[in-house]
Amino acid sequence: MRITHVFDTSAVLAHYFGEAGAEQLDQLWADPENEIGLCVLSLPELKTRLLEEVRDQEEIDRAFKLYADELTVSLGVNRAVAELAIELRGLSRTRLPLVDSIIAATAACRSATLVHCDPHLAGIPQDRLRQIYLASKGDRSQ
Repeated sequence: MRITHVFDTSAVLAHYFGEAGAEQLDQLWADPENEIGLCVLSLPELKTRLLEEVRDQEEIDRAFKLYADELTVSLGVNRAVAELAIELRGLSRTRLPLVDSIIAATAACRSATLVHCDPHLAGIPQDRLRQIYLASKGDRSQ
């Protein structure tokens, strides 16, 4: 299975909350040629944000299972990803948080397109990482 896209946590949250870019994510999921991945480091980010913003525990569990197990493939992190994350942080035109650099490197190591809503990820040069930068997501920054 070839992963075509890796969704950053910000993209998953934009989809769940119906924010700008959600329709574009629906289109990516609907295309049978696409295989969507989610870095394992996005899992605690996703669960934490759901716990902060959703009051119904059954809904939290449903949403987490949907995004973590049904709509995406979980992607692990290895030494190659870690080393590329270091490189991407050095190349970024903006401050790039560690977790986001690892998520970006997870996509780059698989020659996949990173889909996100975070301006700091957009600071990674396009020649090092294919990206789809969705419209602003408000205050759900990761």
